[in-house]
Amino acid sequence: MSLNKMMGDAHEQHLAEVLGMRQTAGSGNQWRDPIDARHNRLDSQYAFAVDGKSTLAKSISITRAMWEKAVEQAGGERPMLGLRFYDDNARKVHADLAACDLLDFAELLEAARLWEKAVPVLRAIVENELMHPANVRKALQDLLQEASA
Repeated sequence: MSLNKMMGDAHEQHLAEVLGMRQTAGSGNQWRDPIDARHNRLDSQYAFAVDGKSTLAKSISITRAMWEKAVEQAGGERPMLGLRFYDDNARKVHADLAACDLLDFAELLEAARLWEKAVPVLRAIVENELMHPANVRKALQDLLQEASA
């Protein structure tokens, strides 16, 4: 097996494991299951499909054609390019990066911010600090109102 194939396979496996995705057969070369790894859009609002690119070089170019191919192959999931820089032939990883659409990233960031606000309310409910049902209801209504704004 060539070094490039070993590096690519290791990168694709890492992407799938870290992102909780299903790795596709044949590195995404099957017509019915393109791209390297994917979530299922039926399971999550934030389902991504990732195409991995890795190199020993000092740069990786992202072209419009590369992005358009990822968009097409994502097939309903949100497209992402996983970029990996290796330091040497021993497959030591220098950096793992992800490129996605800015609006997808903004949506994820907003969801994370809402979650940060929800955690204290949920913790208070679990720890019985909001004992009165009206207080629980009000706290949850405030969170839902902010989420839909």
